[in-house]
Amino acid sequence: MNRFYTAILGTLLIILPTTVFSAAKTVAIVPFKVNAEKDMSFLRDGIYDMLASRLYKENETNVLSRQQVEKALGAAGGAVTESNARDLGKRLDVDFILFGSLTVLGNSISVDSKMVDVTGTRPTMNFFEQSEDAGGIVTRVNQMASEINDKMFGRGAVAKAPAAAQASQPKPPDTHTHPEKMFKQGGGLGAEGGPGSPFVTEEGTGGRELSPQFWRSAGMKHLFNGIALGDVDKDGKIETVLLTPQSVLIFRKDQDRFFQVFEYTEGGQGYNIGVDVADINGNGIPEIFVTSMTPTRKGLSSFVLEHDGKTYQRIVDNAPWYFRVSSLPDRGKVLLGQESRMGSPHSTRIYEMLWRSGRYEPETPVNVGVSLNVLGLAIADVMDGRKETVVAYDRDDRIRVFEPSGKEEWKSAEKYGGSTLFYGGDRTDQGDVENPIYLPMRLIPMKQDKDGKIKIIAVKNHDVAGGHLERFRSFDGSQIMSFFWDGLGLAAEWKTRKITGCIRDFAIGDFDNDGADELVAAVILDEGRIITTSPKCTVVALEFK
Repeated sequence: MNRFYTAILGTLLIILPTTVFSAAKTVAIVPFKVNAEKDMSFLRDGIYDMLASRLYKENETNVLSRQQVEKALGAAGGAVTESNARDLGKRLDVDFILFGSLTVLGNSISVDSKMVDVTGTRPTMNFFEQSEDAGGIVTRVNQMASEINDKMFGRGAVAKAPAAAQASQPKPPDTHTHPEKMFKQGGGLGAEGGPGSPFVTEEGTGGRELSPQFWRSAGMKHLFNGIALGDVDKDGKIETVLLTPQSVLIFRKDQDRFFQVFEYTEGGQGYNIGVDVADINGNGIPEIFVTSMTPTRKGLSSFVLEHDGKTYQRIVDNAPWYFRVSSLPDRGKVLLGQESRMGSPHSTRIYEMLWRSGRYEPETPVNVGVSLNVLGLAIADVMDGRKETVVAYDRDDRIRVFEPSGKEEWKSAEKYGGSTLFYGGDRTDQGDVENPIYLPMRLIPMKQDKDGKIKIIAVKNHDVAGGHLERFRSFDGSQIMSFFWDGLGLAAEWKTRKITGCIRDFAIGDFDNDGADELVAAVILDEGRIITTSPKCTVVALEFK
């Protein structure tokens, strides 16, 4: 057994108290389903014992024996789901059923579980806990048990581990704190990262490297091509708009729930590639701007959605424009557009667009000296005092900065961004199957209160071929990075550790409706390119201090 498994098992054994079960309420814990390449039954058993010991309290809560539960499962057959958990609970004559799954991928461990009230008088409690280190899952499971005790049984926090165990381990986060709140305890992405900070792992010319904890949704069988935030139905809550190739999905993160509230699939014949949210027509209701390609990927058929008080309607359809919303220093959010032209997604002018006569029309051109695509362009006061400076990716995924006059001020030597979304270029010879012209990723300017300066937030996806294959791209990891203007160019301020998966798009806003902004990213775990596979994506949120 290697050090990874030994560390987990050892920690579990330290904190498991001996108990005698006798209580008024009874809980049946179903042994968790394990998804792992190796035999992880010892970890499943340890978590089962840990939950049983944490939920039991003399004269209040009893935990049914594992033998009784497994016997009933064998008789019932099939997997336990929320829909059949109550039937199982009635057969076992218990008040609550706790079931779930344990997934191990490398050193990363996640637990996805549900606590079901058999009587149906209380709503089901859902938990998703994830850790990137060997001992961290113990804290997460402990937190899960603590929340069940608090919300289901009205009990406070569980007893702490023995003092000897505490002395040999780093102090864990407050067990009552939700995973997304843990950023604040360690300082988050905005922290100075002094000695002992868990976020700064090394210094270097590429900026401080951060390793924040994060909230992550369960994996979803969708390919997310875009993400945006906004109160799109004017209910006072921020929604998360997720874009798939043929649909617009609207989710909401409220406290510990992340749930879908609407799905728009009407007229989904094209291929959606970008999404933004802003109230550009000035009626007080934010529009959802969807950049969509025609089925051939050689033209555009974009559209705009708006909530009419009951549902979402198209207020613009079949528009030949790439859309991107940018927040300007003095004027707030503006809509930028670039008209489609056969042969290239970079060759036409970029305009600021206005709502006029029931449609969005080009008004003021954006001054840049090279061919760009608006999907990878932002406008901000990057150079302190020069106001509306353009920052954009070029065709080679290098970041460029342009003065208001259009003169280029700086160009990065290194490539950033990186996306597999592409425009279908003309074939250069008869042997070509397709000629992908790859589209740029988003750049987001962000003003930090600490120093008042504008930072440019970008993503760097890591190509398995190192960028050496012109027409083929595949990414196996990604990082989020922050840049600032140091007088000579954009200098790296910080970067996250490399995470598994490709970041397709990201947004900044109050994702979880707690009054603080988060950076939220749509992460592709599997693009589903192979016929026998399905796409799989997740949503990740990092909270700024």
